[in-house]
Amino acid sequence: MTSQKRQAPFLQAPIRHPLLAPRFETAGPSAQPVVSVVMPVYNRVRYCAEAIDSILGQTLADFEFIIIDDGSTDGTSAFLEWYGSQDGRIRLLRNAANRGVSTSLNLGIAEARCDLIARMDSDDVALPERLERQVAFMRNHSQILAAGTALRIINADGSFAGPPSTVQTDPKILHSRPSLAHPTTIFRREAVLRVGGYRPAFDHAEDVDLWFRLGEIGALGNLPEVLLHYRDHAGNVHQTQRRHQAFLAEMAALAAYRRRHGWGDPISADIRYEEAEMSRLLGWSAEARQAFYGRFEA
Repeated sequence: MTSQKRQAPFLQAPIRHPLLAPRFETAGPSAQPVVSVVMPVYNRVRYCAEAIDSILGQTLADFEFIIIDDGSTDGTSAFLEWYGSQDGRIRLLRNAANRGVSTSLNLGIAEARCDLIARMDSDDVALPERLERQVAFMRNHSQILAAGTALRIINADGSFAGPPSTVQTDPKILHSRPSLAHPTTIFRREAVLRVGGYRPAFDHAEDVDLWFRLGEIGALGNLPEVLLHYRDHAGNVHQTQRRHQAFLAEMAALAAYRRRHGWGDPISADIRYEEAEMSRLLGWSAEARQAFYGRFEA
């Protein structure tokens, strides 16, 4: 009877991580949980089980887990409903249509009950001590507004694709050249709201834009240890939007340069710009844009 209750409505067999032993809780978080985990999901039924299990199995158990279903169409919605019925720490939000990662993250942040917010992606795997280690780091470094960790890349099937990453830990360098791996990060809700949250205009490089703006009001940091396995597969943004992602990261740097020199930031957060229009607004000529494309494709 119990095993039938826990049989999720998968449309295809989920990937499972060999190190995870998921546990299911019947109670919700405490009256004031320690940290809010925010995870947007769009058509990730194949990988969601592993991502969710990796959060539910954390050594720090007092959290709320805000999952935003961003208009999924592949059966993910029914799957998330089932998971929400199994663990009271899960809070499921839903967009009626696909609105993008920045809009979904802003919704999750607005709904979060905690000042500390940990990001999670729906195709990655958080190692069991991730939240415990990151919450302790933020408590011990009150000047840090956002912090990431090192990571290790895994393939679609969960096998290792290379050695652990190295991360930049010099706060002075991070202040001007942010280098935080987005799905590994934890940040202070108040600070993110103060700088205006994520900007949908930079979707696919929304993290780079946010780190630049946070770095203008405080310090960023990194834990050098691996606390997340990042899944590299054909469906992730780095593969499907690689060139556009690089272009938007460059535009985020230009916007930061303008702000820091008192020239103003002409980008409206919610407008989805064509590349040529965004380039023009930020002072890039057609020749500069073509030179960038040439360097990227070389």
